[in-house]
Amino acid sequence: MLPVSLGLLSSASALAAEKAPSEPPAPTRKADPTKAQTEAWLREHIEAWNDTEVHVTVKDCRVMVLDKPRERTEIVDLRGLLLPIEVIRLNGGNDATLRLRVKEKHTGTYSMFRKCSAENRYCAEPTGKFQSLPYVDLSVTSVRDFVPGRQTDVDKSLRLERALEHYSRLCGAMEDARNRLF
Repeated sequence: MLPVSLGLLSSASALAAEKAPSEPPAPTRKADPTKAQTEAWLREHIEAWNDTEVHVTVKDCRVMVLDKPRERTEIVDLRGLLLPIEVIRLNGGNDATLRLRVKEKHTGTYSMFRKCSAENRYCAEPTGKFQSLPYVDLSVTSVRDFVPGRQTDVDKSLRLERALEHYSRLCGAMEDARNRLF
């Protein structure tokens, strides 16, 4: 009697295993955006989220913002960026500003600006005399939300911060030691 009952139990457990629902598939993680996708996203969003008339170029790990009203171009090379990126407000204003700091701030290699003049071909090309900067600020225009509590400007600034950090890491930017050690 004992061998028969074991046979019945084993066949019953095999049937139960066949009828048991399979485990749900593991959630798939979306692939990180490529360098080209991130460049296009940054260019479009920096221009769209700026109140002033700007023209943005993002290429070869450099962000170049031509600010037409101020007749000035700001360039930051993200290979020289110190992470993390800071989100700040300037002079009690309403706009959120992303401050991009560079590791070699006095070299003029990683962050610079220039006034547009005939000497540097009206900022059409990265030539001419540059003045180095310790950082570059990118502003995100604030909005007054129609839906209370939505915080659209906070969302915009955080999305821009994440995109810049992702692109910076693709370009080999280094983490600020103070952020990891202290």
